[in-house]
Amino acid sequence: MKTKVYLSYIILAAVLLSMISSCNFSKVKIGEVRMMYGDNDDGRIAYRFSTFTGFERGSAEAEKGQTISFDYQASVEKGNLIIEWQSPGGDVLWRKNLTENDHGADELKVESPGKYTVIIQGKGAGGDFDVAWRVK
Repeated sequence: MKTKVYLSYIILAAVLLSMISSCNFSKVKIGEVRMMYGDNDDGRIAYRFSTFTGFERGSAEAEKGQTISFDYQASVEKGNLIIEWQSPGGDVLWRKNLTENDHGADELKVESPGKYTVIIQGKGAGGDFDVAWRVK
């Protein structure tokens, strides 16, 4: 009887572990997040949050001569958000510091091939953001 009970607990633990490991958790690397939900997919990062202090990253592979077109929308209820594009070498190519609601679009001319990174940094921010990009 005890063996069946122990076996049942082991199976239950394995099922729970499997379910937890398959969840799509946010890729926030550093910081604090309260009530954050959204997506971080190829070509788009969109989240709604009550408090966000940390970083969210996305990337685009591009070749010399291509263009990375992007648009952003943010509602900032508190704190601030920084949206930044970096070259494959880590140089800042474009940066926007948001302390209030804002939206816009821009593009980057690709000078060298590689992985270009968009970084969204929250500093005690509350609200939402949506950043989408495509390589042409």
